[in-house]
Amino acid sequence: MKKLIALFIITLTIGMVIWWRSPATVQGPLSEQEFEYIVRTSGNADPSEALPMIIALHGHGDTPDNFFNTLLKGFDHPARFIMIKGPVDYPGVDMSGSAWPTEAGELSECGNAVADAVSVLLERYPTEGLPILLGFSSGAYMSYYIAAFHANKFSHIFPLSGRLLKDLMSTEIVSYENGARIIAFHGNSDQIVGLNQGKAAVRNLRQRGLTAELVTFNGGHLEVFYSAKHLLMNHL
Repeated sequence: MKKLIALFIITLTIGMVIWWRSPATVQGPLSEQEFEYIVRTSGNADPSEALPMIIALHGHGDTPDNFFNTLLKGFDHPARFIMIKGPVDYPGVDMSGSAWPTEAGELSECGNAVADAVSVLLERYPTEGLPILLGFSSGAYMSYYIAAFHANKFSHIFPLSGRLLKDLMSTEIVSYENGARIIAFHGNSDQIVGLNQGKAAVRNLRQRGLTAELVTFNGGHLEVFYSAKHLLMNHL
């Protein structure tokens, strides 16, 4: 009998771990786009408590799990990370990677859908204040777009090594009372997305009346995963 009870407990524990690590899905009330995502916590956080929510968007060819493990796992403050999977198949990490759109029409549609999904995520998870948004590379394209058009849904937005497409730039002044503070990061020798494109994005956001700044670091497109990682951790 004791062996059966022990086996039941082990099976239940394994099942709970698999369930916790499996992707969930989210869809905003005004959108037809559904996203897969996984949840991770940091800083020995109790998942049942209200925590800061950090929504993270990976880059081309990456996966939500790998993005967390390579960039965010070392974050030592209690937080809940919502790692959303890009909707575009783009084999990379373990041949299972994906990406975010980088063409203006698809990007804006997808960005609107991510912003729309925020209300659903806040209903699902107890959260302190407004969520934070973070995105790398194509995920940063999304982050810049959301900063330009949905900044009122977030407290901070961190675009990493990305740009705001010219077709999506606007000079229309936003009228948010409490728009997000935008802190962009960009390597000064980025050969994938040039530093000038990051500067242009931040300049356009400022022209729209948003609070935006650019943090530069020595290195290229991927350096934020290495020697520049501490800069991001200090700002988060």
